[in-house]
Amino acid sequence: MRRTMVLKGSAAIVAVTAVAAVSACSTAGSSTATQTHGPSPTQAATSGAEGFSAKQAGKQETCQQVEASIGDPLPSDKTQSKVGLTMVNTGTTTCVLRGFPGVRLTGKDNLPWDLTRTNDPVVDVTLAPGAGAISYLTYLPTTDPSGWAVATLQVTPPNTTATQTLDWKLGKVVLQDAATHPGTYIGPTVGLLG
Repeated sequence: MRRTMVLKGSAAIVAVTAVAAVSACSTAGSSTATQTHGPSPTQAATSGAEGFSAKQAGKQETCQQVEASIGDPLPSDKTQSKVGLTMVNTGTTTCVLRGFPGVRLTGKDNLPWDLTRTNDPVVDVTLAPGAGAISYLTYLPTTDPSGWAVATLQVTPPNTTATQTLDWKLGKVVLQDAATHPGTYIGPTVGLLG
């Protein structure tokens, strides 16, 4: 009787040892398999960078040589007025203009006012050499003697650092530089000039 119990106990110990050994092998195997089949973080980052470069390779360069000018106010029956800011590609290659120009009004009192941007969608505008795009500046004019007298308009075309200073000849505006939703603001570059 005692001999039978000892044999059964030994069999149980052997069985437990065998399961533990198989489990250890499975764990080691799965760990090795994961390392073999899945890319490391470094490999994943490298692959992503290569994919990004390949996708971007077909795109046009952003315009860096751009000349800005201001047009005449557009007809309006509202209290706000709108004027087009023209941006011409003066470079020798076709390029893309995308986004909002930076716009600052400076008063005759030397006060600067950086205009807020609209929530309008941004699109790529492809410009051949000599072609131009337009962005609309909406402003709140006033004939009130206490209105803000603007001296200059500074324009920085999208994705450039080439700020250009233009004379402002559109009269006084309502100064709302501290307003949450001012009546004077700039829109994105929206399309080619006719």
